[in-house]
Amino acid sequence: MKFKINRKFFLEKLNIVSRAISVFSPLPALSGICIQVSNDLITLTGSDSNISIRSSFLASKENQLVIESTGSIIIESKYILEIIRKMDSELVTVDLIDFSKVCISNLNGQFNLNGIQFNEYPNIDFSVPNTKIQLKSEDLKLIYSQTAFACSDKDTRPVLNGVNFKANGNTLCCSGTDSYRLARKQIELNDSYDFNITIPNKSLSEVVKSLSDANDFVDLFIDSKKVQFVFDHTIIQSRLIDGTFPDIDRIIPTTEISHMLVSSHELAGVIDRTNFIRNEKIHLIKLECTESETHIKTSSSEIGNSDEILSSCQYSGENIRLSCNGTYMLEAIRALNCNRVKLEFAGLMKPIKISNPDDCSVLMIVVPVRSYD
Repeated sequence: MKFKINRKFFLEKLNIVSRAISVFSPLPALSGICIQVSNDLITLTGSDSNISIRSSFLASKENQLVIESTGSIIIESKYILEIIRKMDSELVTVDLIDFSKVCISNLNGQFNLNGIQFNEYPNIDFSVPNTKIQLKSEDLKLIYSQTAFACSDKDTRPVLNGVNFKANGNTLCCSGTDSYRLARKQIELNDSYDFNITIPNKSLSEVVKSLSDANDFVDLFIDSKKVQFVFDHTIIQSRLIDGTFPDIDRIIPTTEISHMLVSSHELAGVIDRTNFIRNEKIHLIKLECTESETHIKTSSSEIGNSDEILSSCQYSGENIRLSCNGTYMLEAIRALNCNRVKLEFAGLMKPIKISNPDDCSVLMIVVPVRSYD
């Protein structure tokens, strides 16, 4: 195995597949990047057995690839990335000297690395699932940014550690929740589908990180066990999370007793300024809303208290006083990324709906907590 390639292009591809590799892998081969060289194609693979990434490329003007001989090897990811990143040259040469020693060189010098023989790499099933949908890469990035932050980071309910993708007809509903808050994004599809899967938050994160501005669309291939994201000759494959995702429609209020329209910049600023006032490490805020004025208050016996009036708030409906997690509210507002937000109240201890009044495709829910005084 021997080939010459543009260093920056090679580093970009290595970075993509290395995102699937875990430093804690019990299997030594999975701590490395598998490099397979055929007559006209190079394939790079990285995996931690839950998420696997495969990227292939032919010779082009951009990558300046020249293949001199074929072969396969596994190289420790952290070592090859460090070398390729710091080599000061336009081109690098990768040469398999014997069965498990690799020479990485340029005109000025060389590095010799001990590799692992290819036959020690586990067999990863990259067979293509039957169901295919296509999403704009921009929409996939929005799905992640507007839902994943609400997922749970605890292991008590694994199904909450991912984003649920549920297709019913032409509508794809993507949701993240930790049972105390909910974030939902809806996308209209070009065809009718019927599936309900939950993709690990980590896997979705790696997909979004791997997308470039040049990727206009992403193909998703889905079955009951796995999902594949395909773009730019790269496959990111992830296992799905087992379990039944909560029926989120049950927690979304269908009535309201009052609502407010407010500048998202002002509301986020007021909440953020009180972030240091916490009770047992929780940032609690109290909303006191009337048609004349709306207060946001915080209080801590150890730290102090605050009281600010929302000057841009337009409130209508019944007076209401309730408390909620300020961090959850702030993250929801930031994820909406709009100039004004609408808060709808269904009652004292009923979930609060937070939305962009100009975009009905995205919805946030924050569950109130027992009031403190």
